[in-house]
Amino acid sequence: MESYVRNTLQINENVLMEPKLHWAIYLDTYFQLSLLYLICCEFLHPFIVHTFHFGDFFHTSQMYIGVAILLRIIYLIIRYSSIEMAVTNYRVVYKIGLINIYTEELSNEKLESVSVRQTIMGRLLNYGDIIFSGTGTSRLVFKKVYAPWWIKSKAEDIIRESYMRTHTPSFSTALHSRDYY
Repeated sequence: MESYVRNTLQINENVLMEPKLHWAIYLDTYFQLSLLYLICCEFLHPFIVHTFHFGDFFHTSQMYIGVAILLRIIYLIIRYSSIEMAVTNYRVVYKIGLINIYTEELSNEKLESVSVRQTIMGRLLNYGDIIFSGTGTSRLVFKKVYAPWWIKSKAEDIIRESYMRTHTPSFSTALHSRDYY
């Protein structure tokens, strides 16, 4: 499947960086689903089987819970694999979705700051959120990306180069704008 970012590149625009999601995005869901399975199938099993004599029914419900957990895992794999993040020489792009596509873009010219939000677990496993803040109230967040401090540094370099390219006056303009005493 073709990349959204590569399909929407403008003339003379190049993808300079594509941050990748960290594998820790699955940890929250893994712990939640494990806890659900543990509660439903292990702790409630003796109570339901011995109190209500629903042994066969309970084994069927265990199967349904297992199928629901498997479907949730497949959904998350598809969802996370559909996320695209990129920093180009003109803009910062975030896209999610296969059928319903949601995109956010922020022009490098409108970008004011790049910051990192990182939890203790993020520091230990080297992942975090990168927040691109634009003029006004615009914000773009890359969630749970691998090596956020390196990406922040590279993104700031890209944005600085873009700013210098668009805001540096030519030599002749600089000569005419000076006041000579």
